[in-house]
Amino acid sequence: MKLGVFSNTVGGGSPEQVAERSRHLGIEAVQLRLEWPGLDLLVSAVDRARVRRAYESVGIEIAALAAYTNLMAPDPQTRRRNHSWFSEVARVAPELGTRLVVTESGSYHPTDTWQDHPANHTPKAQTDLAEVIAPLAELCEGEGVTLALEPYVANVLASAGQATQLATTIGSPALGFVLDTAGLVTPETLPRNADVTAEALIALAGRIVLAHADDVRYDAAGQATWLPLGWGDLDAEAFLHGLAHSGFQGALIIEHLAEALVPQALAFCRERLRPVGRR
Repeated sequence: MKLGVFSNTVGGGSPEQVAERSRHLGIEAVQLRLEWPGLDLLVSAVDRARVRRAYESVGIEIAALAAYTNLMAPDPQTRRRNHSWFSEVARVAPELGTRLVVTESGSYHPTDTWQDHPANHTPKAQTDLAEVIAPLAELCEGEGVTLALEPYVANVLASAGQATQLATTIGSPALGFVLDTAGLVTPETLPRNADVTAEALIALAGRIVLAHADDVRYDAAGQATWLPLGWGDLDAEAFLHGLAHSGFQGALIIEHLAEALVPQALAFCRERLRPVGRR
C-alpha cells in the first residue's frame, strides 16, 4: 500500500519542482489534479508527458486522476458537457501514467455537485445512475482504464451498498470504487463509524481501487469540517487496520491538509499500518 496525497497539496513553480518536493516529504503516490499553471493536460501531449516524467523520475506513482464532475447534473446541457469532459480525461489517462480515473456520481442539486437534494434518494435516481454510468464504464473499458466512483452520503451514490448494487447492475470490469469512510458517515452514523468502515469493506470487497485517508468533524448544526485522517472523529485505526487486513494493495491518498502537515500525516498512517504489516 503506497501512501500519498493529491498533487496540488504540494507547491512549486514547475512539475519538476513539485515532484522533487513531494519526494522529500516522503510521498509515494499522488492522485493527480489536472489543473497546473501554464499547462493543459487535456490538450497537450507534451504537457502530459512532462508531468508524468517529473513524477516517474523521482519514483512517485501517479495512482489516479482526479476527474470529479457532476455526472447527474439535472440540466441536460451541463450533464452532456460533464460527460464529455470526463470521457476526454479517461482517454488521456494512460499518457499520464495511470489507468484509474476518479469521480463522484454527482447530485441533482442545481448548482453544487456535493450538496444533497431530495431527488438523490429515490429509486428513480438509482435507475438513472445506472443508465448514466453504463456507457461511461463501457468507454473506460475500451480505453483500458477504470472508472472509480467515490460514494458520498449527499450524492446519488450515497453508500457502499448502493455501489455494490450498481456494480451488479452494470457488470463492467472497468467499474471500481474509492473507499472514503469520512464521506460515508452522517452526524447520526458517526458514532458507529468503525462499523461503517467494516460494512463498506465487506460490501466493496474486490472492487476497492483507491482509498482516501481523510476525517470529519460535525458541529452542532450538522456542518462538516473535513480534515486529514486522525484529526477528526473517525476511528482511524479501525479504518487503517481494516483496509490493510482486506488485502487492499492500491494507494492510500491523504486529503484535506496543508503541505506543512504532510510528514506528520504520512507518519500517522505509517505508524498505524506497521503493526498489521504494510502490503
